[in-house]
Amino acid sequence: MTEHAGTILALVRALAICERTGEPLGDVADRLRMPAPAQRILKAAVGAATLSDPEWASGLADMQAASSVFLQQLGGRSAFGSLLDQAILTRAPLRSRVGAFSEGVVADVTGEGQASPVGRLTLNGDALAAQRADAVVVLSREVIENSSAAAQAFLSRQLRRAVAKALDVGFFDRLVTSSTPTFAATDNHAADLKQMLDQVNTGEGRLCWIAAPDVANSICLLNDPRGSASPEGLSEFLGLPFAVSPGLAAGTLVLLDGDRVLADIESLGVDVARHAALQMDNAPTNNSATPSATPVVSLWQTNSVALKISALFGVAAGTSDALALMTGIEWPALVSG
Repeated sequence: MTEHAGTILALVRALAICERTGEPLGDVADRLRMPAPAQRILKAAVGAATLSDPEWASGLADMQAASSVFLQQLGGRSAFGSLLDQAILTRAPLRSRVGAFSEGVVADVTGEGQASPVGRLTLNGDALAAQRADAVVVLSREVIENSSAAAQAFLSRQLRRAVAKALDVGFFDRLVTSSTPTFAATDNHAADLKQMLDQVNTGEGRLCWIAAPDVANSICLLNDPRGSASPEGLSEFLGLPFAVSPGLAAGTLVLLDGDRVLADIESLGVDVARHAALQMDNAPTNNSATPSATPVVSLWQTNSVALKISALFGVAAGTSDALALMTGIEWPALVSG
């Protein structure tokens, strides 16, 4: 996998240069002496499809390997990616029927001729549907085309930050539904946590916490001898994995049973643009739903390039009590003195 470590960055750089010069992708790969996996991908991207389509790109063996390495390098930036990479969530194939029945019956307990009880894990339609998460980063053309180590490290960090946020936002958007058990927080954090544990803990699964950054800040400062957590990345709280995600709204904490949450992330897609006009805002309003007049920035006039990394992912709760949500958390941050 080490040969694929810089493949996604090489693809981004090659596509940006090709967009500016009009050279064939294969010629750019040869001229810049890009790593072998990047050359194979670029020369395979013929007119039948493009690398911007992650579903098509997943058919390329090198693209699958490069995507896997890139996602593993997200580190603790993405709660979704971290929990999936550490096998806390249950990995299941996208677009496939994944309904399951299981039993754990001792022979001498169930009498001969009697029915054996089973537990059921099902999804809506019995299939894990594929969703698409898009991360957009706008950078100056000079930084993207620069081959120095500093420029590549800067580009790598910006791409990973954007992809991590996009995946987490999509993860919670698909996982948390109107039927998700939701609790309102009080000033008693111990009682609040027990309420969530009573809802999700069956004694048979693998539990984990996911907190919004402000909640993680409070939890890591709780004067609680039963455990503490880090305000970022992946750590532990109450002996359970604890992840921090900017994809959650402020004041929100999630407890889920990873054995009953099915998910997967497939290949990435890469696209670039130099002649678009974008609204530079974290919460853009100039869209088809609310087409309000807002200032936009021309990429061509500012000598900038927009990079879009797309990821196919899927997530679903197999049972109605696979997770619980608590909102409005304002627990006091008490530090023992």
